[in-house]
Amino acid sequence: MNYETYFPEQRHLLPLTIFRRDRLLPVDATGGIEVARGDRVDLHTVVARGAVQAPFTIVEAARQLRLRRPEQLDDLLHVHVGDPVQQGELLAGKNGRRKRGVRSPITGTVVHIGDGRVILQEVGENMVVEAGVNGHVVDIRRGRGALVEGIGAVLQGVWGNNSRATGTLRLEPSDGFGRISREALDSPYHNAIVVTRRPLSQSTLQVVHEQELLGVIAPSIEPELMNDALSSSAAILLTEGFGSQRMSTFSYSFLSNLEGRQATLDGIQPGVLEARRPEVIVNVPLQSGERPPAPRNDLTLHTDMQVRVTRGNFAGNIGQIIGLLNNPIVLDNGLRVHVAQVYLVTGETLYVPLENLEVFG
Repeated sequence: MNYETYFPEQRHLLPLTIFRRDRLLPVDATGGIEVARGDRVDLHTVVARGAVQAPFTIVEAARQLRLRRPEQLDDLLHVHVGDPVQQGELLAGKNGRRKRGVRSPITGTVVHIGDGRVILQEVGENMVVEAGVNGHVVDIRRGRGALVEGIGAVLQGVWGNNSRATGTLRLEPSDGFGRISREALDSPYHNAIVVTRRPLSQSTLQVVHEQELLGVIAPSIEPELMNDALSSSAAILLTEGFGSQRMSTFSYSFLSNLEGRQATLDGIQPGVLEARRPEVIVNVPLQSGERPPAPRNDLTLHTDMQVRVTRGNFAGNIGQIIGLLNNPIVLDNGLRVHVAQVYLVTGETLYVPLENLEVFG
């Protein structure tokens, strides 16, 4: 392997591009699609509605009533198949403090009665899938949703808390996140996705909760706060990773130029075999007849290419490739690897293993 045959990792950071994104119900949900191929959609267009299939609960009613034969249950039933029931509601038996009865352990629906059993299904979670972007439907995913194509700015991160939010992109106040307030009617932080250069902290997450922010884009968070981030009501996207890194000037400048625009933060947590990444997509106005290029996913390294260092002491730094060596070199740690010579925006020049470089697509 050398630089001519090596395909580096990519995290898109594109000021204007064509993108396609699936908007789908979860695999375990059933529902209906509310758009057709060719339809125009906006941020809040409903693509699909459905409900997540809920678990079943088996109630051994005849056994609890100490009946000799299962068919004796029929005369003691208070419910029928299809009836909704509340937790604690009498399913079978006789009312009264001293009379034995079988009560529902859950809120749900009676789906089967037989062999002395009553089978209940919990109420499923209703779900609505919105487009989240301005664009049009290019394909239908049968039973689950649609593929939507749009045009806008895209920034991909390294971690999300598995939540999605759509709102106005805002920078944190110059004197810190703690100054954010939604109390004033004209506050810019109503329905906002806030960008901060500082790592997330416990106090930051508290402000997010108290001010009911829709989303946060931050550089990093300490690992011990990950569960707090996962349970947050706001969608969270990290641009750098875990630890105490600050946001790179490159990423912050990119987001600063988009302040005030409508954005969709999709903090997905993709599986190991998925190519999706947590990202923020920002709607950007176009000139008449303008059609930007789609992202390139087959890039190889070349001189003058802008790259990001992903590992080592310079992780998170942005630089430019000024040289590519045909033969591997031996690093200080004794490893013999193919490297690129990178000039960082901070002024340093260093040799970086190809595996430690990432491009912006």
